[in-house]
Amino acid sequence: MTTITTIFSHLMNRFFLALILSYAILLIMIIMIFRAVNNDSIINMVFTIAGYTYGPLLGLFAFGLFTKIKIKDAWVPLVVVIAPVLSYFVNLLCIKWFGFYLGYILLLINGALTFLGLWIIKKKD
Repeated sequence: MTTITTIFSHLMNRFFLALILSYAILLIMIIMIFRAVNNDSIINMVFTIAGYTYGPLLGLFAFGLFTKIKIKDAWVPLVVVIAPVLSYFVNLLCIKWFGFYLGYILLLINGALTFLGLWIIKKKD
């Protein structure tokens, strides 16, 4: 039994090493592409995508850090999906009505919407 475990452990170590090396090569290739293009719009696009993806993480972190409120766990995935969708529409409305692109502020709006959504799904005591 220990021989099988040792072989499996060795294979998993090799797999993870190959995975880490391939990820490093992929990152180096992406960096080289960004450097070759040297375009600010690509960097802004990356930060915009980060605003949509890290906003719910920010909201979850702030909610857990600053409150002791118990929430309905089953509704959390819905909240963290709805928050970026709502912030996308808020951004569209700001562009249409005011001619203002939210840009990096999307991260804060997204986090605030997630925080508010978590507040709404709190458990009744």
